[in-house]
Formats: sequence, structure tokens, C-alpha cells
Amino acid sequence: MATTAGAVLGQTKRQVEGAPTRPGVVLFIVCTAIFMLMLDATVVSAALADIRSDFDSSIDGLQWVIDAYALPLAGLLLTLGTAGDRFGRKRVFLCGMAVFTGASLALVLSGTIVQLNALRAVQGIGAAMLFATALPLLAAAYPDARARAKAIGIYSAVMAGATVAGPVFGGALVTAFGWRSIFTINVPIGVVIFALALRRLPETPRHPDRRTDWLGSILLSGGLLAGVLGLTRGNALGWTSPTIWMLAAASAVLLTLFMVWQFRAAHPLFDVSMLRKPGFAPIAIVAVAHMATLMAASNYLAIFLINTMGFTPLQMGVRLVPLSIAALIAAPLGAVLAKRIPTAVSLPITMGLVVLGMWLLGGVESTDSWTHFVPGMLIGGAGLGAITTVNQAAALTFASDENAGMASATFGTLRQVGMAVGVAGLGAMFSHRARDAAAHGLDAIQSARNVTVTPDLRAQFLDGVAAGGGTTVVHAVPPEFASATPLLTGTAHAASIEGLNALFTLGTDTALASTIAAAIFFAAGKWFATRP
Repeated sequence: MATTAGAVLGQTKRQVEGAPTRPGVVLFIVCTAIFMLMLDATVVSAALADIRSDFDSSIDGLQWVIDAYALPLAGLLLTLGTAGDRFGRKRVFLCGMAVFTGASLALVLSGTIVQLNALRAVQGIGAAMLFATALPLLAAAYPDARARAKAIGIYSAVMAGATVAGPVFGGALVTAFGWRSIFTINVPIGVVIFALALRRLPETPRHPDRRTDWLGSILLSGGLLAGVLGLTRGNALGWTSPTIWMLAAASAVLLTLFMVWQFRAAHPLFDVSMLRKPGFAPIAIVAVAHMATLMAASNYLAIFLINTMGFTPLQMGVRLVPLSIAALIAAPLGAVLAKRIPTAVSLPITMGLVVLGMWLLGGVESTDSWTHFVPGMLIGGAGLGAITTVNQAAALTFASDENAGMASATFGTLRQVGMAVGVAGLGAMFSHRARDAAAHGLDAIQSARNVTVTPDLRAQFLDGVAAGGGTTVVHAVPPEFASATPLLTGTAHAASIEGLNALFTLGTDTALASTIAAAIFFAAGKWFATRP
């Protein structure tokens, strides 16, 4: 793995201008930055319930709190990786830290859901700059292959730890200080890291011959934005509406043009030769699928635990600890697995754990407590932790020496695509099924109790349940409906369970299909490799 990592990240025996005598400082700077940006990808799960309450947000608005951050990461990682190769990774890193920190401060002051989501997009741009340059900077600080392998191991552990610790850490902050605190904490840390990086971070050799593929970046970002927008607006506008069909068509056309352009561009966003390697397709499938299923679903599980089961954000975070512990334990075991078992076997196995975990999370009944989710979190979390290591080790085999920034960004882009699409798709399923179940419940109440629910109250109730409000939507019921409050609470509870089960079913089916597809691609690649 050490040799492979060295090949991927470049700078194998190269001297770096101004390289510090203590590479541990570089490791600290890079890992702290990565911890911040990965934490901000998941920490919001603990704040979504309070954000919904403060801004009276729909499910669309809550989805964009996550996707507005993930989409710039997905659309700009490759572009900024190339920019780092060309203009200097230290410069791009410092710019990214400044943007990320400034956006975090502005998020604390946001007054509407629209402002919040717009600023999350700016924060995502800063995160993309940091993510695109982190590994190449780390490689430059550790020219020795063995030392670099250890540093990358620490980096991977920090990334995995931040991802799974987000709900717990965020829950503690939200419970103690409110949802704005999850962004406030970034500001002092960001200022310190910026100052330290400015003084101690070395600049890596630049490649002025590289050119930034802005057209490719626009096509990729536009295609992803159109697709996610269509998924988030499908329930509200109708899945057969002209607007949704236009968004779907625009997404397909833009992404197709992006792929065509990558083969024609003089300086493409990523090395298209990777597409011709037999193992690329299945590794890419798993990179997208594990984020689009269990990682995306964990955000909605967090909302359910708070709004339907009645836990505080901190209590919710504590109850997601099994997922975190399983992932942290499985991550180093995944490294052992990657060394001893072929990727064609280990990657489908680890993705299979995600499938089993998703399946166990489903089947929720009205009498179940939060412990119902523990087996699924343990098994699914083990799959996530192992995939983090196995997938990264496998992905490193596709990098080229001269394209360090590009290579490190490619699979990061795929993971963020998975998160953005998964949040939108699973959220759309939850909203659709929860709204339908709540509507049937209201009809039954009116029929059985001869209670007339006004159109305004009905719309408010259905919108709240569809947005993940759970039983908290009953708090807004007017006094004249006080006698029906228990029935409305039961309806909201049952509808939320219906939506959550539908979400888990879709996630399970998607994860299973992805696992089968990855196994087939691996088998086909091996068959083609053995042909004369």
C-alpha cells in the first residue's frame, strides 16, 4: 500500500521548496482542516430539527442544508485539484481555509433558510479547496514511502472519525448552545489553522503547463445541480410535471456532454484513462453507493429520533454512537482486509455489510424503541468503516504521478455525488410516503370522530409530517382541536414510521443493486484480463 500511495500522490523522491523539518506540523494542519470539513458534512444532522423549527422549513429546505454543501464538493473538487497542481497547493489551501472560515461566521448570522443554504454552498466551495489539496500536501511533507503510508493512515482515521462523530458532537453543541454553535466553533479553529498554515505549510512544486477545465466544471456542476433539484422538487411539483422532466433531461444532457468533453479536452478534469481500467467501475460504484445509502439515511434517522421519538439532539447523538464505534473499529480492520484479500472480494463483502445494516434498520413498528436500530447501526457502521479504508486503498491504484491533485479528488467527487443524490432521493421517498400516510390518517380521524379539519390545518399538518416534523407538528394545532390531539399525534407518529421504512427499503434495494453490480464488474474485468 505504501508504494501505491507514493505513486498516486506523486512527489516520491522530490525535494519541496521550503519543506519544514517537522512534517508532523503539516500532518496536524491537514488533519485538523479535514476534520473540520468532514465534520461539517455530518454535524448538521443534529441541527436539522431545530433549523426546521426556527425557519419553518420544508423537507426541500432541509435537504439543501446538506446538499448545498455536498454539491460544490462534488462539482469543484476535480477543478480545484487541478488548480492546486497549477498554482500551488498551499495557496489554494489557504484560500480554502479563508472561505470556509468566513462562510462559517456568516452562517452563524443567517436569518432565513435561503440565506443558510446559500452560505452552506459557499462553505462547500472552501471545503472543496481544502479537500483537493490536503493529500498532495501531506505527500510532499513525507517523501519516504513508509512514513507517508503511516501519515495517510492517520489522515484516513481522522476523516472516518469526523464523519461518524458528527451527530454526537453536533448533538452536544446543539443541546448546550443551539444549532448556530455548530458553525461558530469553526471560526476560532479556522483562524488558528490559517495562521499556522501561512507560516509553516510548505509550497509544493507547481505544474504551470496544467490548465483548469472550466467548461468541464460547469457541465459537471450544472448536471448535478439539475439532477438534485429535480429530486428535491419532485414531490411538490409532481414527478410527471414538465419542470421535473426538463430538469431530468438537462441533468442527463449536461452529464453526457461532460463525459464527451473529458475525452476531447486538452486538459480534462480527470484522467480519462482510469475509465478504461477494469477495476474503476466497481470501485466507483461502491464509492457512490455507500454514501448514497447508509450515510445519507443517517441524517433522516437523526431527525426521526428527535422529532418522532422525542430525544434531544444530544440524546440522539448518543444513540447513534453504535454506528460511530463500529465504523472506527472496522476502519483499521479494513486496512488488514485490503492487504490480505483481493479488492474484487473485499469490496463487495464490505458493501454487503451496508446492505445488511440498511435492511436491519428498516421494519420499524410503532411499539419499537430506539434499540431497534442498534443491530443495523453496528453492522452497517462496520461496513462503512471498512469501505472507507478498502475503497481508498483500491482507488489509489488509478492515480498518476503528475496528477496528484486530480487523482486525490476523483473519488472524493464520487463520494460527494453519492451523498448529494442520496439525501435528495431518500428524502423524496420519505416525504412522499409520510405525506400519503398522514393524509389517510386525517381522513380516518374525520370519518371516525366527525371532526372537520380545515384546509389550512390539513396543509400545515401534512407539510410538517412530510418535512420530518414527526409528532412535533401537533404542537401547532389550534386549541379547538385539543380533543383530537392524541389521534393527530398517533397519525403523525405512524406516518413518520411509514416514511422512514420506505426510505430504508429504497436504501437497501439501492445498496444491494450496487453490490451486485460491483461484483459483476469485478468478475467481468477479471475475465477480460485473462483473455488472450
